[in-house]
Amino acid sequence: MGGIEKTNATPLYLQLKNKIKREIRTGMLQPGEKIPSEAQLQKEYGMSRVTVRNAMAELEVEGYIIKVQGKGSFVAQSDMLRLPIGVTSFTEDARMQGVNLTSRVVKFQIEDITSDLDREFFAGRTDGKMLVFKRIRIADGVPVTIEENHLSPKMLDMQEENLEGSFYEILMNKYHLVPSNKGRRSVKIVFADEKIAEYLNLSVGTPVISSEMCVFDISGEPIHTVRDWVRGDNDRFIRWYI
Repeated sequence: MGGIEKTNATPLYLQLKNKIKREIRTGMLQPGEKIPSEAQLQKEYGMSRVTVRNAMAELEVEGYIIKVQGKGSFVAQSDMLRLPIGVTSFTEDARMQGVNLTSRVVKFQIEDITSDLDREFFAGRTDGKMLVFKRIRIADGVPVTIEENHLSPKMLDMQEENLEGSFYEILMNKYHLVPSNKGRRSVKIVFADEKIAEYLNLSVGTPVISSEMCVFDISGEPIHTVRDWVRGDNDRFIRWYI
């Protein structure tokens, strides 16, 4: 029964919950990976629908899984007992570290695609246009990164959401997209120009970490590209980006 013992005094729902939790914590189930459906779990372990549902509900409350309407349940991007693996949410990582994270949106508009990275990523699907969503992430009152996301213009109605919160929660809950796979990525050191220095409260010319990355969903479909400019003068913050 794969670790489930019906003669065990431990309630079945708790055995199932602990089994899935153990597989997540040991890496057998990876961030973004889909969990078998409740019907599949019922059949595999010979459990009732209520038993399986109770186990999944507790895993969701404890932050081990997320449920996406119409797609099922997936391993959360990080948890308190495992280092973040794969594509993670800065908001969730900060929360796990006990950091108060806020954001300030500085741009949200449709622009022409100008970089080779975005041309390759969107591959003509958006008629040369992209939605640019740019914000400053502030940890415990300190501006730590400039985050610029490039998305399909079809997501323009995202402006109706709370853009100061978790971007990935919006993607999952509103668009039913689960960021799961990293594509092309580059990291380099650059020197802060006037705008970067203003946003991060640094002196012009201060070295900052600049990175670019492509992010895809669990099916390999493109979701967004992201470019970050991260201050490098405090390893408490930059460790989330290494």
